[in-house]
Amino acid sequence: MTSKSDISAMMGADFAPAVDTPRAAPAPAHSRATATASQPRAHQPRKYKKPPLRSRARAARWSNDPSVPPTRRDQLQVRRWHRVAPPPDARDGSPPATKAVKFDVQTPVPTYDDHVYAQHLTHPDWTQADTDYLITTYRDCNGKWPVIIDHYDADLPRTMEELKARFYSISATLLAIETPMTAMTASEYAAYDVLKSFDPAKEASRKKLAEGHLRRPRIEVDEETVLLSELQRIMLHQATIDSEREDLRRRLQHPHADLNGYQYSTSQALTTLWQQLLAADRIKKTQRLRPLELSTARSSHSAANIPLADNAASTTAATPGHAAQHHATASDLSKADCLRFGIMQAQEKLPTGVSFASDKLAKPRVAKSTVQTEKIAAILGMVGVPELIALPTPKVVEAFEGIMGKVQVLLDLRKLGEKEEVELGVRRRELGG
Repeated sequence: MTSKSDISAMMGADFAPAVDTPRAAPAPAHSRATATASQPRAHQPRKYKKPPLRSRARAARWSNDPSVPPTRRDQLQVRRWHRVAPPPDARDGSPPATKAVKFDVQTPVPTYDDHVYAQHLTHPDWTQADTDYLITTYRDCNGKWPVIIDHYDADLPRTMEELKARFYSISATLLAIETPMTAMTASEYAAYDVLKSFDPAKEASRKKLAEGHLRRPRIEVDEETVLLSELQRIMLHQATIDSEREDLRRRLQHPHADLNGYQYSTSQALTTLWQQLLAADRIKKTQRLRPLELSTARSSHSAANIPLADNAASTTAATPGHAAQHHATASDLSKADCLRFGIMQAQEKLPTGVSFASDKLAKPRVAKSTVQTEKIAAILGMVGVPELIALPTPKVVEAFEGIMGKVQVLLDLRKLGEKEEVELGVRRRELGG
């Protein structure tokens, strides 16, 4: 007969009935951690998060039927994906053809009429039809110059620099007509200066130089780097030698005494010597001697036991401000502002009293003889120069001086021609007689 222990041995420990055994005391934490690390974990199934409930609405239908955008002038058929029937809760319920209108930004181009073109925009190398075609091509190509030069198909072939020079000249002229230079803001004047200072020859040279740099071999680049570093070393060495030489010359410069020092035994002689040394020191760029007044004041205050530190500090603090205020100009403007407002500093010595810029235009008109003066007035009147120019600017004065130089050359040539005619007439009479 089989016993209970035999049945348990055949069926295994899992089928053994549970036996109430006394609960053992809990093991320490470190022993539990050691036992857990040593025994393999049982495989636990991974729990997946349930997906959220989705809307049971039917998916919207999309279509890419060809359509013409409202901003196109060439009737271009464009295929864009758009919803056939947008849901009622859509935020943007506008038609699909008008949704892309906000991205269609037109490039600003200069505009003019026939009167403005005839008065300000004429050019000997450009006709009005060519200029209009350039403006239209610029607008169609959105201001991209590589695309413009590719689409520009005129009878007369032109380079990109010529197109840029013509377009920038028109833009600068129209900007100056719309807003005078004195009324322009800083950004407007900066744009006007950039447009006006464009040089097509310089731009072409820059592109050619950049293209040459791109095609240089590696050996030339390394050689140029070595030469530049060597040149920098030579320049630094030369600057160091010049500074040391200047310091040596400054140390060697001193007043040479012609007589012995016994004559400076009295205070009056010493004062005279001090004045001479101070005058010689003022000529130099770096002054080392202090004025006699400050030294006298220090000695007098020290004799009277009066502290001079505060007074000297206040004098030192006030002197630079006073000097700066004394040497400051009435209008401290930059070079761009002086060019903008027509302000220039006179290089020549101005006469005493009040002088006007119009005097520079009146004096060259008067010659030594009355006949010569009348000839000059006739030539200037034929050219279109008025007799009186009110408040001429420096550019006007410079242009007038150039015209007067050409007038003097013309008068000299005329005088020489008359002399040759007289000599030729005399020679003909001699040969005929």
